[in-house]
Amino acid sequence: MTTLAAGMAVAPLTTNCLLGCAGLFLAATVLDAYAAKDGSGKLKVAGLWMLRGGWVLLTAMLAYQGLHAHTLPIGSTPELILALGWGLTALTVFLDLTFDHRLPTWAIALTTTGCLVLAAVLGLPVTTPDATAKPMILLHVATAVLAYCVLGAQALNSVAYLLQHRALARRRFGGIYSFLPALVPLERVGGQLLGAAVWMLALSLVIGAVDWSANLSLVTLPKLVAASVAWLAALLVAVQRRRERLLGPAFARASLWLLLPALLALWLSLPAPRA
Repeated sequence: MTTLAAGMAVAPLTTNCLLGCAGLFLAATVLDAYAAKDGSGKLKVAGLWMLRGGWVLLTAMLAYQGLHAHTLPIGSTPELILALGWGLTALTVFLDLTFDHRLPTWAIALTTTGCLVLAAVLGLPVTTPDATAKPMILLHVATAVLAYCVLGAQALNSVAYLLQHRALARRRFGGIYSFLPALVPLERVGGQLLGAAVWMLALSLVIGAVDWSANLSLVTLPKLVAASVAWLAALLVAVQRRRERLLGPAFARASLWLLLPALLALWLSLPAPRA
């Protein structure tokens, strides 16, 4: 018992904690996947509540990790992966409760399960209070992570749009297609998500620039270029949609292409392994 307590004191989020939380999201994936065969709708509701419960548990775990280190839990690659999974699920819950717009539960739950399992495989580093963390850098990273989560949610929203559009074109109305939202709210929410991503990426770049101006040696040129390309591409797509030059399936496909520079920027932003 003493050994376990000592281990929890330096690494609150053990592998068992991460895998246990992943189990909840995996259960949500299975329930929602089988919901198409359930006429009562109980499995779909159960899957949705399992997703919400998993998000609450993941929130508590990340809060514990952050309180232990006295900083945001984004200082290592596994922590950043967990933050991405948390942000994607949080955005899904927000859209559901605020706009009554549901992204595919199985897709969100499966993605978050992958984040938790990957973090468990990589292993969280020993957490020690960090008194040198800069608030500006933490805010810069947090806004960037949230922006990439929004772009990820927009990509899933675009996949749902393209699937629904294809189903309507081929007059397929049963099965999994019956659980997808209508095209109009999918496109409307997609535009709102893209607009939010543009603003958050811009905010992240501005905050980073303010901090970098004091010490240019902190600038990582490939990461800066990738993040700038992601923001400019998102801005261009948002402007084209605003001018009604990029609508429907074309907008959905463009949103999927936006994920490529965003993933590259995210990969370049991953913290170096700690010694």
